[in-house]
Amino acid sequence: MSEDDGATGTGRDRRSMILGAAAATLLRFGYRKASVDEVARLAEISRAGLYLHFPTKEALFTATIDHLLTTSVASSRAALVAAGVPLEERILNAFASMAGETLASRLDEVLEIAERLTGRPAKELEGMIIAEFAAALNQTERSSPWRRNGDSAESVATMLYATSAGLKHLVSSMPEYLDQMRQVIRFVCNP
Repeated sequence: MSEDDGATGTGRDRRSMILGAAAATLLRFGYRKASVDEVARLAEISRAGLYLHFPTKEALFTATIDHLLTTSVASSRAALVAAGVPLEERILNAFASMAGETLASRLDEVLEIAERLTGRPAKELEGMIIAEFAAALNQTERSSPWRRNGDSAESVATMLYATSAGLKHLVSSMPEYLDQMRQVIRFVCNP
């Protein structure tokens, strides 16, 4: 039985498990203290097996950062277009899905490392997140209160993203973060 045929059945499943373990390790310890051994332990794979998928720590965490950005954007997009859910709740759920793993973590460090590993500036990465968020907001109802206020999806996405980033430094728990974000979202959504 090969390393890939273990508990999950496929190499793709194994790769996903490794990326999940690497994300948890990166967010918990930061890049400098994150170890390949810890990732292998969490992914329930040998260090040698991990290196078959990612030949270096840098390659592992570059893929992990891409994975974090992709899943974060996808989960927030799904929350924003959820049918039958009021706009305020959709926006809050989108931010909750993005903040869930990173609220008490090292998001600033992750963006800094992403810049170093991928060559894309942190501002560009944040811009990508904001652009995706704005695209999802553009799919909301034409009668959305923020539209009636004359705001653009880009300006709303930027303001909400900046507020979310700032709140992560001011609050100590996810419930407190969500309560504060709910107040801001209510302000944006109500004319």
